[in-house]
Amino acid sequence: MKIKCLKCNDIIESLSVHDLKYCKCGACSIDGGNEYTRVGGNFKYIHWVYDDGHEEDFFAKNG
Repeated sequence: MKIKCLKCNDIIESLSVHDLKYCKCGACSIDGGNEYTRVGGNFKYIHWVYDDGHEEDFFAKNG
C-alpha cells in the first residue's frame, strides 16, 4: 500500500516489516510492508494510492 501526502505531494510506500517511511515534509508516515499497514500523521493530509494509480481519501477506507 502507498499513501500520498497532500501537503508535499510525496508518495511513500513501506516495503517490509519495520520499514517506516516519512514523506519529505514529515506530515505523514507508513510502516509494515505487506505484513500490516500502520499510517501516522494528520489523516486529513493523507490519500491512499492504489496499484492502478487512483487515490482515495484516508477516511473513505477507514470511516
